[in-house]
Amino acid sequence: MALDGIILSKIKQDLDTYLPIKINRISETSKTEIVFNVFAGNKRTNLIMSFHSVFNHICLSDKNYTTYNDPSTFVMVLRKHLLNGFIYQIDQFDYDRYLIMHIKSKNELFDEKDYLLSVELMGKYANLILIDDSNKIIDALKKIPPYENAKRTILPGASFTYPDKQNKLNPFSDNEIDFDESLVKQLQGFSKILEQEIRYRMNSQKYEEIIEEIKKSNKLYITKCNEQIEYHIIPLTHISNNHEEWELQSGFDELYYENDEKERIKNIADDLFKIVKRQIKHYQTKVGKLQESLIEADNMDYYRTCGDLLYTYSYLDKKGLKEIEVLDYNNEPVTIRLEPKYSIKDNANRYYNQYQKKRKGKVFIEEQIEIASNELEYLNSINEQLSLANYSDALDIQEELNKYGYIKKQVSKNKKKKKVNLYQVKVDDNTITFGKNNIQNDFLTFSFAKANYTWFHAKDYHGCHLVIDTDKPNEKAIRTCANLAALYSKGRYSSSVPVNYCLVKDIKKIKGFKPGFVSIKNYKTIYIDPTEDKDLFIKSI
Repeated sequence: MALDGIILSKIKQDLDTYLPIKINRISETSKTEIVFNVFAGNKRTNLIMSFHSVFNHICLSDKNYTTYNDPSTFVMVLRKHLLNGFIYQIDQFDYDRYLIMHIKSKNELFDEKDYLLSVELMGKYANLILIDDSNKIIDALKKIPPYENAKRTILPGASFTYPDKQNKLNPFSDNEIDFDESLVKQLQGFSKILEQEIRYRMNSQKYEEIIEEIKKSNKLYITKCNEQIEYHIIPLTHISNNHEEWELQSGFDELYYENDEKERIKNIADDLFKIVKRQIKHYQTKVGKLQESLIEADNMDYYRTCGDLLYTYSYLDKKGLKEIEVLDYNNEPVTIRLEPKYSIKDNANRYYNQYQKKRKGKVFIEEQIEIASNELEYLNSINEQLSLANYSDALDIQEELNKYGYIKKQVSKNKKKKKVNLYQVKVDDNTITFGKNNIQNDFLTFSFAKANYTWFHAKDYHGCHLVIDTDKPNEKAIRTCANLAALYSKGRYSSSVPVNYCLVKDIKKIKGFKPGFVSIKNYKTIYIDPTEDKDLFIKSI
């Protein structure tokens, strides 16, 4: 699933119809994706530019993209030079996989300046480069020093050079094509998948007819076969006759939004998973060692008994003994180890001291086991929430881990209070609302929900808190809520998952516990086999 030069030429033609495009905001959603919020075609929309090594693309999108709170240095440079500027011209040369955007903007003195933005979508070499009117590079998403590429240095202050030309034939005007050789190597903008389609069609069509169809097409055809997804501006019949026809921009949005979302989540969640799993391992080890210490502390009565017996036989008052054999209170012989330099009475005191130490230690160890077990429970819930998180949820979890000191605290430049995301779905006349992480669950239960709402949560599993806006939900609503509560929990792959439900007024926050932990009363339990209902439209609020 790769973008070739011919598809890019169609995107360029479509973007031309929106010119001039005003740049309102610039942000990033991941390390490889830049979003320009623009005014194009008399409406606000997003110009998405992804420079992922596999999924690189450019398209207009009306979807909601969650962005980093703290932009990178490169994004700050783009903002400095391009905000409120206009893209007034877009060039593509020889069906190459890059676009040159001509932008007019104003500097700090309100002088008009020209910039070039090189949008390069060439697989692992994908890059975004900002160039000034003297052809000098201002900055780039991916910097390339001379020792990595002697032909094309991409560093601030270096002269900008265009990518190497293809020196291939124009597929729409040249007729000197050798069909015994690779079309990819001969023709501009061709990809392997397009060559395969053309050769397949040439069994029943002329080459000129196929090229004419490509030339006139302004649609995107998505072909799915088993788990394979491919696309082009003509149907890929050599893969399957089943394909979906899309408008060009919306087709790319459909294709890549989910992949982009996964990449955005991956950028955050990978590090969070490592941190959480490391902490889980730490607390598992700690609980194990504490339980060993507790077993040892449970032997404290032995030390008290030894002390009592030694006091009973203190009249023997001898020094230099390493051990002594006496009768216990059941007239059974017992051997007690002694410290030779102390008298029997002093040895008894030493045993009493050990007893007191272990008695106090047992209380401390039990407290520490409870604390460590609670931390382990909490971290397991975070681990489960990460497996279900979208990008916004992952940001919430990152903020929570930051707050409780699991990751290094960062001073955010954005002081604006972050909105808590929740999710809603309509069922008949009722609205179901739920959260997918501790911050969302806590806000939902104790701030959003009213006292007479009905609350649901999968019993004995880490998962979402869910409320429905009625105190008397019907059977359909109860089963829908229970199904969602089970689906968004660790029990989603189990059967007969127990789900507790009660009124919100019967829920209390557990004092001293982290967000997401509650106690409930007057609850009922329903057992459900979780199944995904594709007819439910879940939206973020």
